Amino acid sequence: MHGASSGVAYDRSVISSEFLTCTSHVPLLQSVVQCDPFSVIVRSPEQDWDPSTLLSALSQASAVLVAIIGGFLVSRLVAISSEREGIRRLVEAATGRIQHIESDLDQAHQTRLNRAKSYLYEEAVEKILEDPALDLDSLIQGRLLGGTAVDELKPYALSLRQRVQDAVKAINGKLRKGDTKALELEALVERGLVIADADQDIYEQAFKHRRRSLPSPAGLAMFGPSSYADLSSVLRPGIISDAAHAASLRRQDEEIKAEADLRTQLRAAVAERDRLDEELARVGKPVGVAAAMWMLGLLSLGILVPLIMMAFEPKGLDVVSKILLLGSFVIGLVAILWYVGWFWLKIGKDNTQATPGRSSEAPPR
Repeated sequence: MHGASSGVAYDRSVISSEFLTCTSHVPLLQSVVQCDPFSVIVRSPEQDWDPSTLLSALSQASAVLVAIIGGFLVSRLVAISSEREGIRRLVEAATGRIQHIESDLDQAHQTRLNRAKSYLYEEAVEKILEDPALDLDSLIQGRLLGGTAVDELKPYALSLRQRVQDAVKAINGKLRKGDTKALELEALVERGLVIADADQDIYEQAFKHRRRSLPSPAGLAMFGPSSYADLSSVLRPGIISDAAHAASLRRQDEEIKAEADLRTQLRAAVAERDRLDEELARVGKPVGVAAAMWMLGLLSLGILVPLIMMAFEPKGLDVVSKILLLGSFVIGLVAILWYVGWFWLKIGKDNTQATPGRSSEAPPR
């Protein structure tokens, strides 16, 4: 009746929430006066629709999706961090093992090389004294132990020849006119000859070789030059027992085998460390995490954009805005469902490739 008197047709089935709120706080007889029934009780649908409802719903729904993706990312990143830490510790253990093997290998190599140097030294000094221009390669080839290369002994042979030449030069510098075979090395030391501890044996051999060319003492010349011959030249090739020689060969074989075993262990340890480095790099680039981060960033816009629009208290939304908001939410939801399905298929595919041809085999014991 009131609607007819005012000349406006109202849909009496539509009752605004403002009138219900107003009448709940005042007596029934006063509601007509205080609650303005003509402007509050009955309204058209266009006047009663609030755009903030849609914006709030979209923002809350986007927040739920962001929470899902965020929870997945957090759990995934925690798992990646734990896996990286485990692999990093394995890399450190492999590196320490490599250093330990390298130290043992250097020691074994030096032991074998010292034996080869000692074997070469037994004849090298005397031959160099006899022929200073001796071909070192032929010298090494004649005194080369098994497991040793010529290139390994070449620097030592060059250094040894230089030391012998320096010793001969120093000894000749201290000789005087009138020196005979009766001369002793201690006399040259008293004259100022300086001998390093490491070169003591070289100087003794060089002195004995040089003394052979000195004249014999006048009173003993009748006995001939053999009177002062060094007995060391006779005793040097002293007979070595077969047992000692066999023991020396066994030690040599053991040293060669130990060095070869250490080289094999070193190659295996280096290969293991390289494999762990590749595994660590692979874990640093996990599959699916980058896509999830991009998706999380885009879904965050679904929270931010409605909040910004509600901050300006819009009176209404046009059809295009509604379509864009709803379409964006639907696209984000479809993207999440596609990502979950893709990730599930990816996990199944990786597990299938990890154990090819093992379905019919018994598990290892």
